[in-house]
Amino acid sequence: MTIKILGGLAKSRSLFIPKGKTTRPTSVLLKRRVFDAYQSLEGYSFVDLCAGSGAMGIEAWSRGASEVILVENHIQAIRCIEQNIKVIKEYYPDEWKERPIKLVKGQAENWSGLKGLAQKSESIYFFDPPYEDHKLYERVGLPLLEKRRDYEVWIESDKQKGLKEDYWHEQGFFPQKVYSQGTSYLAIFRD
Repeated sequence: MTIKILGGLAKSRSLFIPKGKTTRPTSVLLKRRVFDAYQSLEGYSFVDLCAGSGAMGIEAWSRGASEVILVENHIQAIRCIEQNIKVIKEYYPDEWKERPIKLVKGQAENWSGLKGLAQKSESIYFFDPPYEDHKLYERVGLPLLEKRRDYEVWIESDKQKGLKEDYWHEQGFFPQKVYSQGTSYLAIFRD
């Protein structure tokens, strides 16, 4: 199965997604809503802490992100990301040399970048773990928000399977914008 890049340099390019229930890609309509608001990510660093197929990071790359880091620990998803990176390198070799996409194999909470989060104001940290893993939201999502200074944090969840939107308010964090599709939502936190 494949999904398509929605905009930017690689618009309409197909990407692979892992078979089975290893990952759950962001819905096309939710992704479109977010990226319609962010037409260009030129100069941004984009870090996807539960990358799955890598589609969100590659979408950011297609829209000009200068640095993309995909963090993933499931072997099927890693193989899929490697295939998708190969597609980008093959079709866009000049751009790839200037802006390579980095794959970090490991768990989001163990990624060393969390310890010293980039304080660059043009950074986006995207966190979309399995909706049911509420503890992972607590171990990674909350520290992302607590350490946040100038950079943005995008957190995806689901009102039924994941954390309700009120959860973030109860923790003292208020998104600037929330995009919804069905029961899924993506909350944007920035100062």
